[in-house]
Amino acid sequence: MEVTATGIHTELGKIATSLKEEEQEETPLQIRLKAFSKTLTLLVIGVTAAIFVVGLVSGRPFLEMLRVSIVLAIAAIPEGLLIAVTVILVIGMRKILKRNGLVKKLLAVETLGSVTTICTDKTGTLTEGRMRVTRHELAVPDRAMEVMALCNDMEGPVEVALWEFASSFEKDLPQRLVDMDERIGVELFSSETKYMITANKLDSVTRDYLKGAPEIILGMCDITRQEHERILSLADQWASEGLRLIGLAFRPHGKLEEHSGYTWAGLVAMEDPIREGVHESIEIAHKAGIHVKMITGDYRKTAERIARSIGIIEDGQEILDGSELEAMDDAALSDRVENIAVFSRIRPHDKLRIVRALQSRQEIVAMIGDGVNDAPALKKSNIGVVVGSATDVAKEHADLVLLDNNFRTVVAAVEEGRTIFQNIRKVVAYTLSNSFAEVFTIFGAMMLGWPAPLAVAQILWIHLICDGPSDIVLGFEPKEDGIMEEKPLSVKEPILNSLGMSLIGVISIASAIVALLLFGHYYQEHHSIIHGQSFAFASFAVNSMIYIFAYRSMRRPLYRSGPLSRNKPLVFAVAAGLLLAFIPFLIPGLRTALAIEPLVPTQWLAVFGVAVGLLVVVEIGKFISNSILSRKK
Repeated sequence: MEVTATGIHTELGKIATSLKEEEQEETPLQIRLKAFSKTLTLLVIGVTAAIFVVGLVSGRPFLEMLRVSIVLAIAAIPEGLLIAVTVILVIGMRKILKRNGLVKKLLAVETLGSVTTICTDKTGTLTEGRMRVTRHELAVPDRAMEVMALCNDMEGPVEVALWEFASSFEKDLPQRLVDMDERIGVELFSSETKYMITANKLDSVTRDYLKGAPEIILGMCDITRQEHERILSLADQWASEGLRLIGLAFRPHGKLEEHSGYTWAGLVAMEDPIREGVHESIEIAHKAGIHVKMITGDYRKTAERIARSIGIIEDGQEILDGSELEAMDDAALSDRVENIAVFSRIRPHDKLRIVRALQSRQEIVAMIGDGVNDAPALKKSNIGVVVGSATDVAKEHADLVLLDNNFRTVVAAVEEGRTIFQNIRKVVAYTLSNSFAEVFTIFGAMMLGWPAPLAVAQILWIHLICDGPSDIVLGFEPKEDGIMEEKPLSVKEPILNSLGMSLIGVISIASAIVALLLFGHYYQEHHSIIHGQSFAFASFAVNSMIYIFAYRSMRRPLYRSGPLSRNKPLVFAVAAGLLLAFIPFLIPGLRTALAIEPLVPTQWLAVFGVAVGLLVVVEIGKFISNSILSRKK
């Protein structure tokens, strides 16, 4: 045995270096939240500063305007939003786990919903990974049996299939050969070389046994050109049937590093059944605007046959062989990569090039892998996906583990990811509706020369005590129909879209007008600030508990949002929120702390009547906004 490299110069060392070089990029949610936070911060600072300056210019006392500005800033900030988003992501992880996907990183949950391309291996993900030999042509049967039994470590479905095939010729033959054998040398299989060699001493005779890709094995054999072409033609024929091919050869023992002088022993072809539900999952992915690309080390025609049978290849798409990929530079690959559906005869380091090329086209890439060599591509991809049987190194750099090794689980995780982002949008729009309704009310009161209709303690009670639980459980809404028939959202798509801003505007303005009318009635006609604030406090607390049901779907009317039983926690949270809005009026200590007075039954009826009226206004606003947006599309 000869040492050819050490440390970072070994293959594992090169992989470790590559992993250090790859920087972790921000997830789509991080990008969107950063942009949203920046916009909201600037907006709050700008509005409060403007109001502060306007108040001073109009002759209001400095301390009064400072107090009003602080109240406005507190009202504008959705305190429970960060907690709500975190809980939504955690719940998403649990939902994906129930569908056989283990998410390792919290932010990866939403990133799954942004995926535009899935790069998948074939064996064990699209197929069952249970191979069996269905075709064979053995030139030297005895030696072929020895190759299948002795050049075999029983690792993976290919070697298991070869062992079982040899056993079918003669019961326990492989085990008897192993018992008589002494292995004295080995060159292990790798995705780079695509072959395995062992040196074995059997019955005092030492031979080298070779198995691997037929075209590679034939190149090491002493064989006529005519026979070489005939075997390749047969291999081509079997590959076109979707079979996986293994060539077998042997020679008298020599130096393992000398790859010549072998005798061809035979060709075997294996079938690996397609997993149930894979074709349907790929169809769902295509409808969702997600490109599916097969990356495999298999023969070109084998890969093509499998890909066509499960619907991966769409009209006009290409197949690229590893040798062609090797000859292309990165720019050429980037130009063509989107139109390539199948990559055949691919080596692990090629996967990293493919991921980079796709990302250069602004694709959000999910890469499925399982080996140590796949780790750089898994880390570079936006979502690294591994099967449950993957190596520890691959798992370490993965975001999602497929517990059932099934491609269907990836598509299910994407669906959950889309639902999560949709729910985050609902929660953001809902919390900002509540916040800006209070801001507009306080600003309107200031412009009218009135005191603030809400005190700081009242705002915090509404935000944290009444609305807090409902902010979170609104994010528990199940998926909406048609979510996997929409195209993936661009990373540049903001959390708050035009529909969300429209609803915030409708609710904020309508709520502010109603609150100012109620407060103004008691402040001007009854000269009671505390009673006016009590009415405004009750109104804001109840309003948000009623119109939250309109946010169960931002695209569909309330009656088409599905039964309330689909989100029972929301019903309980609303009931609790209404109770917590009512309790302070009953407890003297809380009344004093919140500076409120009891309301009579008729006033409570008015509060609930206003809340129902606002719900109707929101539904009308939702209908108009969706109609305008659909016409623009």
